[in-house]
Parts: sequence; C-alpha cells; structure tokens
Amino acid sequence: MDLAVEEIAAAGAAHVEPAFIRGYIDFDEGMFADTNASRLRRTAEHAGLCINAVSAHLDLSGPDAIEALSRRIGFAAGLGASFLITNAGPMTDSAAIRTTIDAVLPRLEQADIVLALENPGHGCGDLLGSARSGASFVRAIGSPHIRLNHDAGNIFTYSGETMQPSQDIADATDMVGHAHLKDVVSTGAGWAFCAIGDGSVGYEPYWAMLPAMLPVSIELPLRLERPGRRDPERRNTPVDIAAIRGALQRSLDFVNALEIPDVEF
Repeated sequence: MDLAVEEIAAAGAAHVEPAFIRGYIDFDEGMFADTNASRLRRTAEHAGLCINAVSAHLDLSGPDAIEALSRRIGFAAGLGASFLITNAGPMTDSAAIRTTIDAVLPRLEQADIVLALENPGHGCGDLLGSARSGASFVRAIGSPHIRLNHDAGNIFTYSGETMQPSQDIADATDMVGHAHLKDVVSTGAGWAFCAIGDGSVGYEPYWAMLPAMLPVSIELPLRLERPGRRDPERRNTPVDIAAIRGALQRSLDFVNALEIPDVEF
C-alpha cells in the first residue's frame, strides 16, 4: 500500500482511493481498525494525497452485514473520506439489504459519509445490475447519504458488451454520487483490463453525461484476468511496476484531456 501511494502521487494524482475487495487483495476484518485508518491517512498525507473515497465491498444482505458495514463506516471516517463504496447484493435479498442500510443510516449521517452502492462487473441477478434499477432503489430510501457509485467498466462487462456506460447512466444521473473509471480490451480470448482509453469502453459520451464536478476514481485492476469473459481471476505473479506506471500515466492523461463543457474553475 505504501508503494502504491507513492507511485500514485508521483504520477500527478491529487487523491487516492484505498480498495479492500476480496479477490483483489488479501485482508481480514481487523484491517478496519482505527489504528490502521490513522496509519493509512498519514501515509497518504505524507505523499501529498487526500482520501475522498474508500472501497470496502461486502454483501449487505449477509447476517453480519450491519456490524461489518458499521466497522467500515468508522474506518472511512478515520481516513477522512466522504464516500464509502460497496456492492449491495442479490435482487432477491433486496429487503435484507434495505434493512442493513436503514440500520446504519444514522451513523452515516453522524459521520457525514455517503454510502455509494456500486454496480458489479460479473455475475447475474444483482440488485444493482444497472443504474436504472439501482437508482430506483436509492430513490426509495430518500437520503442524500445513500447514492450510487457508477462503475463504467463494470456495466460494459456485466451486460456482456450490450451496454455502454453512457446508455446505462442516462436515467440515473441524479442518483450517482461517485464514479469508477476502468477499461477492458475485448478480444476473442476474453477481456483484459487496460489503461483508461485503451479499451472498448466509450468514455467520451459517458464523460459528457456525468454531473459537473462529480468525484471519480481511476481503477486499474491489471493483475486480474477474465479469460473467456468468465469471473475475474487474480494472476499469481505481480504486474511489472513499469507496466503499472505506464498504464497509470496514460489513464490520468486521458481523463484529464476529456472535455468538460460549460464549466468554469
């Protein structure tokens, strides 16, 4: 994590979003202790970076979801983050997911943290399979502390390439509080994650539809593979640091070059 923070700062980014996602990295629930939040916050600040969001996914319909989500809210608060990002869970368990969210809503309000629910990139039958279904769920809750984290790359792969992110977000922009940008190259062998702008996800029309000043994070899961468009698999060997640096810099350059119409800074 320390090396990642240093590299992100060296590339010219202003923020870093720590991510705790099973299958991406190895961690346990003890990671979300206050001491770890303080240490990670100091690491980021020493590198000149702010932490606006943290991803710490779990199934909100699980039997211990309230306890686990509460732990993550405390961790996000310790980082000084404004957004806590997680998946939701299966459509069939929407009532249990709503119960979990209702239970932690007072804590979110007290910490002034937005719980941003993310659409998945694989599987089926998810409550947030599309922005439209996710927006309907969030609107029913009716709280500014519950929003969507729209993952542009995920909607492309979850839909089996039948939908681009600009199509998906069209009727849900008012419920999106945060966005993830990632890209994949689509080949006959499957999907390969790549630098933003190097793949098959249509970012120019998507960018034009995002609300002005919406916070976004670049996601580069370069160690994951999706052969045959199956679920993500983590390679045993790390990605070469030079390849990571190149993909990170190209991604930042691409996103910074996207036009933001009619916005003054």
